[in-house]
Amino acid sequence: MKRVIALIFLILLTSCGGSSSDGEQQEANTTEQEATTTDLDVCDSLESFDQCPDALSKELLDIQTELLGEGDPESVPYLQRKYLLNCVATSDTNVDRSEVASTCRCLYQGLVDHLRSQGTETQAVRWFIELEETISERKVPPAWAMDVYISCA
Repeated sequence: MKRVIALIFLILLTSCGGSSSDGEQQEANTTEQEATTTDLDVCDSLESFDQCPDALSKELLDIQTELLGEGDPESVPYLQRKYLLNCVATSDTNVDRSEVASTCRCLYQGLVDHLRSQGTETQAVRWFIELEETISERKVPPAWAMDVYISCA
């Protein structure tokens, strides 16, 4: 159980800018910047989690089933693509990518489901983006988010 909790916190801290080697971090940042630039050219403002579908990043194709289940890897919404790429690309390289991918999928879906249940779709998107910024600033996420992380263990 302690190992599972440690894995969750590891993923939590690394999914949005936690520890990884400089080379891996640069590669993840470059990939994310390229994806963000392309996506935001097409997608001016985000009001839904389903906006701006595009192909899953090439770096993630080997674990697409764990990340998307039966979902189409050629039609993944922007926020989901960004979250999954960050979550997997910045995770500890000593953890099995398939396990990381499954956990990242669970985390994304749990966060989205919770936020959607709290307000409108537009509000949920805004809260999701704010949560991601909070975590990337290494601030402790709210208790409800921690519950999602624990449930995905």
